[in-house]
This record gives sequence, C-alpha cells and structure tokens, in this order.
Amino acid sequence: MKIKKIQGLNFRNYFSLNLDIEKDINVFFGKNAQGKTNILESIFYGALGLSYRTSQEENLITFNNNQMMVYIEFTNNQDNHNVRIKKYFDNQRMVKEINLDGKKISLKDYYGFLNVVIFSPEDLQFVKGEPALRRRFLDMQISQTNKKYLETLTQYNKVLKQRNSLLKQIREKETQENVLDTWDEKYIQLATEIYLLRQPAIKKLQEIANKIYQNISSGETLQINYILKDIREKIIDNVENYSQFLAEKISAYRNIDIIRGVTSIGPHHDDLLLAVNEKLLKDFGSQGQQRTVALALKLSQLEYIRQEINEYPILLLDDVMSELDESRRSQLLQFIDKKVQTFITVNDKELIPDLQDTAYYRIENGTINKI
Repeated sequence: MKIKKIQGLNFRNYFSLNLDIEKDINVFFGKNAQGKTNILESIFYGALGLSYRTSQEENLITFNNNQMMVYIEFTNNQDNHNVRIKKYFDNQRMVKEINLDGKKISLKDYYGFLNVVIFSPEDLQFVKGEPALRRRFLDMQISQTNKKYLETLTQYNKVLKQRNSLLKQIREKETQENVLDTWDEKYIQLATEIYLLRQPAIKKLQEIANKIYQNISSGETLQINYILKDIREKIIDNVENYSQFLAEKISAYRNIDIIRGVTSIGPHHDDLLLAVNEKLLKDFGSQGQQRTVALALKLSQLEYIRQEINEYPILLLDDVMSELDESRRSQLLQFIDKKVQTFITVNDKELIPDLQDTAYYRIENGTINKI
C-alpha cells in the first residue's frame, strides 16, 4: 500500500496542499505549530474519513472558509485508486462527501481501502492510560480489516446512545421503564457480536505482539488479556454464556443506570490487561518496559493488518521519535525500512538518519520545502 499524491484545500493551516510522494519514508521537520502534524492528519482523514485529533470536524476547515477537501492517490494491492473527501456547510448543516475513483461512496463501504496506523506520544501511555485508549487501538485494528465488525460497532454505538438517552428520560419521569426491554435485547445482541469478533483478533494480536516484544526485549514474554467489567480471570468463549452474563448484568445494573443516565456494562467498558513475564505492567513495569510494549503493540498492529490484507498499511509517526530513546528509535526504523511506507514528523531532522529511499521536507508556517 503506497500513497503517491496528497492534496488538500482549506485543511487546517493549508489553504492549498499539494505533495507528490516518491519515497517510502517521508520526514517532515520544523518547529512546533508550523503544520507538520496537519499533513499526517490529512492522510489519516483521507484514509478513514475522520480525524485522530478532534471529533469536531468543522475545526479542520481553514478559518473563514465553509468547506475543505482532501484528495489522495494511492495503490492498494497494486491497484491504483484515488479518494476525495469533501466537507462543507449546506444550510447550516455539515455534509461529508466521499468519492472513490470518481464515484460517490459511503464511509462504511470505503473503510479499508486505504489502511493507516498512527503512532503518537499519547500511545506511549498505552499501558497506564485510560481503558478507552486500548479499546480505540483494538477497534481501529479490527475495523480496518473486518467490515462486519465496523458495521456491528457502528450499530452498537447507536443503540448505546439511544439507551443512554432513554435512561435519562426515565430518570426525569418522561417515559416508562419498560421501554428499555426491547432496546436491551438489541443491545445484548450487538454487544455479543462485538465481543465474539474481538476474541480471535486478540488471540492473533497476542501471538504477533509477543513475538515482536521478545525480539526487542531480550526474550521477555508479553501477555495480553481481555477483561470484562466484573470479571478479571476468565474469558467467556461462546454466544450463549456471554449473552446470559450480559443479560444478568444489564438487569442488575438497571436501577443504577437510570440514576446515572449511562449504561454501566458492555464492550465500551472492556479493557486489555498487559503483563510481562506474568507481572502486570501497570503495577510492576518500568517506564522502559511500558514504552517497549507500546512500540511492540504498534508494530504488531502493522503486522496484523498485513496478515489480514496481504500488504502493510501506511504508518504515521506523529512527533513520537523524540519520546523514544535511541535504542527504541533504531528498532522502529529497522522494522519499517523497506517494508512500510511511513510519514514522520519531528522537530529535529537529525533524529532520523539517512535511510534508503527517504525524502525530507522542511515545514515553516504552512510552507513545504523538499530538501
């Protein structure tokens, strides 16, 4: 998978962005707040139709404009494609329009054509950070290679939002409690599908991540365990048992959910528990171990997607090199060299040695100069 051209119109601080990509490793360097990350964000947006930095997409549009566009030419398993994603205001409503090879397409049908993995300083908090960070990692990994998972997750989030809305209405005496019964059935069905789709993905991730971690940590072993709220020691491995477990918990939590106005149990509360040599990283791991695990997991995400679609995704390294020590930088660069098309942002160009097939771009106040 390779990107050949990136264009943008009114995207962040770029009124006009136009880059022809000829190399596999592309380094964007310069001082802070010059527009380096905006280039990576435009790639991410062109691949997935959303930003990894904000949920308020109107913030992507250059100030005093009412529309923006990202256009990318790329290859997918040697086939040439182009995508244009346009965002604009229509009667005070934000509209998103996606065209793949000149034909209008829905976001869910486009998902997976251009795959990306993003590694940013936030990901170095993977071990000790909030569970939402680990769930997002898992969802992004599976969704890019499994359309069924993406569709189920989208439906689940809609039902979850509706259930939470009903809980608040019941709390305020605006509707009857029994309206939850039908929604709970649908919620349990979708939650069960998500849970069971996650299990084989986690098993495969464990195998890949452990192998990578052993290679970069002198033989230590990495364990990844999926945990449910209220369960810490076992995995429920079939539909009937999980559905029964969730139905019992939904019933037990109903009064609490009504008081709080949110759903207390389900895949949106699940987590990944990480251990090295059977010792929990968040409690006993050194900062070095935690950062090595974060690096191993990102590399395993690349390898996972490659095994699923038979080619590596695009890798985006957003200001992460300065957060890694020399050894981990070297391990990361050795992995991506000659394998993965990579886009890197750094303040200091010297953090990236002259690798084979590398292009360097100086970014200053939204101006790009290839050197």
